[in-house]
Amino acid sequence: MRITTLLLIFVLFNFTWVQTAIGNDLQVSLENEVAGITTEMTLLPHATGNLDQPDTETGKPWSSSSAHVSNIALAESRSKLHTDPYASAGFISDNMVSVGKVLKFFDNKLAATGPEKLFIDIGRRQGLEVGDKFTVYSQERTIHHPVYGLKRELWKYKRPRAGFPHNELFSSTGKPLGSRIVIHGVLEVTEVGDTASYANVLITYDEINLGAFLTPYQEVVEPLSPNNNAKFLEGYIVATKLDKIGVGVEDIVYIDKGWEDGVHAGDIFEVYHIPEIVKDFWYKKKQEKTPLLPDVLGELKIVKTEKRTATAVIVQNNYDMHVGNKIRSKR
Repeated sequence: MRITTLLLIFVLFNFTWVQTAIGNDLQVSLENEVAGITTEMTLLPHATGNLDQPDTETGKPWSSSSAHVSNIALAESRSKLHTDPYASAGFISDNMVSVGKVLKFFDNKLAATGPEKLFIDIGRRQGLEVGDKFTVYSQERTIHHPVYGLKRELWKYKRPRAGFPHNELFSSTGKPLGSRIVIHGVLEVTEVGDTASYANVLITYDEINLGAFLTPYQEVVEPLSPNNNAKFLEGYIVATKLDKIGVGVEDIVYIDKGWEDGVHAGDIFEVYHIPEIVKDFWYKKKQEKTPLLPDVLGELKIVKTEKRTATAVIVQNNYDMHVGNKIRSKR
């Protein structure tokens, strides 16, 4: 009985000592890891901050329960976006002017690939308001016409790919049509500062990088009635999305006719080429070409128009189509 009592006292004494040691270690650890609040410090009010200094990531706490960033608000914003299957099709433009840029991501990220928050470099001074939406885009290479504007080419050993620049001696690219604009996503302003603001990415079509340009969001309505224009038009495919060499059904292409020429969203064009029989004669300095009947390669539908160019989707293909193929209004 005495032995049992002594063992019990020994166990209780050791447990108390271990518990005290752990508590002391934890206190020392917390003192080393967490800075204490002293009388010399000035606390910021809960609702203050400065969105004009995004590098410090100060500002109002980004609370998921706040009305302007709640999941319900985001869901409503996404539901209000018009469902446009060709929103990311892009276009060619020679007068695109941005209103702002993507300034910074949180957590030192370099790009955004999904719905998340970020900073933009415009604010109250530019008339920005909560709820404003912007399309995020980038401006890529200049598109040159594959046929028009080409000069006489000398000392050319290899024919360059149609629509691309080349640097061979005494050679020339075609007429410049503008820069290819790539659409990356849509964002919505959730909190406004004087010169920088918070925004949420509502949807991404492609990776959004630092410095990506912003332009006011505009809804694009899916064309309903084809061939609104009775005028017969002819032109060329001048570029393809992602620089694809051969395109087929559902691929995006760009043509050299726009609303200034009478092209409307919904118009249908045939893509065609004219086969030729070519004969060489040793006593002639040039070839003799005999054209045959036109061969229809497929059809495309206009989904967006610019002043002198338009974006189209391939809706039918009998053969692969390429940059430089001719197009004509479908009769």
